[in-house]
Amino acid sequence: MQDRTSAQGVSDDARAYDENQLARRWDISHRTLQQWRRMGIGPVYLKLGNRVSYRREDVEAYERQALRRGTGERAFA
Repeated sequence: MQDRTSAQGVSDDARAYDENQLARRWDISHRTLQQWRRMGIGPVYLKLGNRVSYRREDVEAYERQALRRGTGERAFA
């Protein structure tokens, strides 16, 4: 099986992102993700030792809940 890598540097088969991969996906600094974790915002994450991972399904769920139709209206209820 061939491993394809997307523009974000994440394998199409990847089940999780590290903080640098997620930062590239969202075009933000990895420091922003670190700050969000300290503040308790952003997608849920898994921390094992010093390693932080974001499960693909959690990232996609967070993205879905962030969708908006207008300034004050969510795209999906």
